[in-house]
Amino acid sequence: MNKCSACLQRLRIPVWIPVLAGAVVFSLSAFASQADFQLSEGLASPVPFEISEWAEKTAEAHARYMQAIFDEDSNGPDMALESKKGVLALDPGFCDLALDVAQHHLRRGETPEALSILKDATKASPQNPSAPIALANIYLHYLEKPILAERFATLAQNIDPSSSTSYEILWEVYHATGQKKKAEGLFQKALKSETKNPAFWLDLADLRLRDTKRSKRAISPGDWEKILTLVDRAAKADEKKPEILSRTADYYFACGDAASASELYKEALAARPSLAGVKEKLADCHVFNGDNAAAAALLEELVAENPLNLAAYDHLARLHIQQNEPTKALSRMRQALLIAPIEPRRYEEIIRTALRAGDEKNALQYADEAERRFPYLTGFTLLRAISLSQSKQHAAALMAFERTLVEASNSNPEMLDGTFYMAYGAAAEQAGHYTKAAELIKVAISMEPNNAEPCNFLAYMWADRGENLEAAYELVGRALELEPGNGAYIDTLGWIYFRQGRYAEAVSELLRAAANLEKPDPVVLEHIGDAYEKLGKTTEALMYWQKAYGIDPKNPSLAEKIDLHSSKVAKQPDAQP
Repeated sequence: MNKCSACLQRLRIPVWIPVLAGAVVFSLSAFASQADFQLSEGLASPVPFEISEWAEKTAEAHARYMQAIFDEDSNGPDMALESKKGVLALDPGFCDLALDVAQHHLRRGETPEALSILKDATKASPQNPSAPIALANIYLHYLEKPILAERFATLAQNIDPSSSTSYEILWEVYHATGQKKKAEGLFQKALKSETKNPAFWLDLADLRLRDTKRSKRAISPGDWEKILTLVDRAAKADEKKPEILSRTADYYFACGDAASASELYKEALAARPSLAGVKEKLADCHVFNGDNAAAAALLEELVAENPLNLAAYDHLARLHIQQNEPTKALSRMRQALLIAPIEPRRYEEIIRTALRAGDEKNALQYADEAERRFPYLTGFTLLRAISLSQSKQHAAALMAFERTLVEASNSNPEMLDGTFYMAYGAAAEQAGHYTKAAELIKVAISMEPNNAEPCNFLAYMWADRGENLEAAYELVGRALELEPGNGAYIDTLGWIYFRQGRYAEAVSELLRAAANLEKPDPVVLEHIGDAYEKLGKTTEALMYWQKAYGIDPKNPSLAEKIDLHSSKVAKQPDAQP
């Protein structure tokens, strides 16, 4: 429908009337000249043609509205304003136009003019809630007069009780004025409504959720119960639009009801397979239910449908990380990075994932690329330093750490936290700069005294070198106070006992360390073997060295120990630790 047709319908004039009227007037005018000669003298005199006041106003309004359209198309909204105001002078109940003109006045800072137009529209169209809603918004957000905002929002609510907009404005008014009981009363009033509109109930659920989050506390089961009371109303409504089904499912999933959410997401997809974001949400439901294979299959389907689907690649990457499959996650991140190479976040994720996967080559490649692409982001210099350290390029790593230290001191000092000094210290230790490493780790400890990791790191470094054993003992004690069951920290304690010559105590702690680790660690197993060997228990020592060698066959120290002591044992021992 074109604009002219819309105007005619708005002014209650059927589109065909002006055309037909013109044709009829023309034909009658032509015929009248002949008819005058044929009629009697009494009937031949012309009858005056009169237009009713309503028709005249309608015609004038029509002309001005058409002029407004032409002005807006040709010269912009400012030129059309006067013509639109002329239409409203003739038809103040034209609410859509009143909202348009009022908004124009607001943009120009002419709030009184906007209020006047909207109040006229409210009086002229008492059954239309749009003008009172606009007035309530102006009084609340522009003029900060909540009492007047409440008055007009209540009027709109009385006109249309199924409109959620009036509830939202009243909710804001009551919170702005500290009337929490009235805000709660809105939800109780809504529950008495008989409306079957699911969007109304979901909008109120959104409002209830905002109400809960406003208190800055965790959402309790009782809060979810109140929210789901509204969501259940939406779920029971007859209307089954895909968007509504998806919104309803979102709430069920948020409260942990993945089964109900899955069914609604599937129903939404059946109605509209292309509905954006729903397959990803359904994949989340599968993950929640422990069906990672179904989630991956659904996401692979999304990628096949659209190889440029960034969200699907991101989702697959997160899924692989949850499954502790960093290599697969890395593959998906690479594909996403090809699509969106201008996002620094993606570079950071792929570098960290590559480091987690032990893929130092790719980590360094992407760190170099990110540092060139985003030279103003010092964080990529730090990631390159870590990548260099893990690639055993120690000299280059230390230079990158020092550059990070200098640049961040000037531009981003908050980056220089305990984590930074811990990473720098670890790189220095790998490079063989043990004094520098100790200094850096001490800074990390002072910055994060409740972090057990740097305490254990420095304690183990000293224990492994056989120096500062008393200080190392104190440090690992602090670490174990913070994390008593950490197997790595218990191993450090056992290794300190070993270095102190307390071999029986060392064996006891080292066996406890192995029991507390999630999976066998070759270093811990080698330590147990070393402690047993010092106690003269060669068979037990050889058994643990062989276990360690089975996990780390490239360790020359283990191979040497096994070769040296195998001749002392007649056969492989059957004894278990």
